[in-house]
Amino acid sequence: MPELPELSLRVRAVIVQEGAVLMDRTHHDDRERFYWLPGGGLEPGETSEQCLQRELMEEAALEIEVGRVLYLSENIYVESGDYRHELILYRLAAVRGGPHGTPSDPRRHEWHRPGEQPGPLLPEAMAVELAFDLDDGFRRPIQHLVTVAGPPA
Repeated sequence: MPELPELSLRVRAVIVQEGAVLMDRTHHDDRERFYWLPGGGLEPGETSEQCLQRELMEEAALEIEVGRVLYLSENIYVESGDYRHELILYRLAAVRGGPHGTPSDPRRHEWHRPGEQPGPLLPEAMAVELAFDLDDGFRRPIQHLVTVAGPPA
């Protein structure tokens, strides 16, 4: 029987200010620089809105207002030998206050226009759609994105 991937549920925020998007730079100094959008793992009993509000407070001490769902991203891949399957819900959000003190789990947040950050924005399928939607004003319905990189050899 083939190995099953580890499943994770994540929620990430699309926060735009003056044409730039808040991105989270990898904290792994032993790897090439890459980015993803801020957010994190959905806790049992927590709504996606609550998850984003908690994660942005923990990581950046920011108070956010969470808007509509933009993307559902399914990613099946291998990273550092681990076989993973993640479902990520991306929601439009806006900063409403902060920073309020020091984050309890600080991250390396940077503002970049998609495609201009000094490393790839992952997952790639979402990055392509984000660049389009940023220019188009986020007018499209929810986009369902699937990336399958396969199980380990």
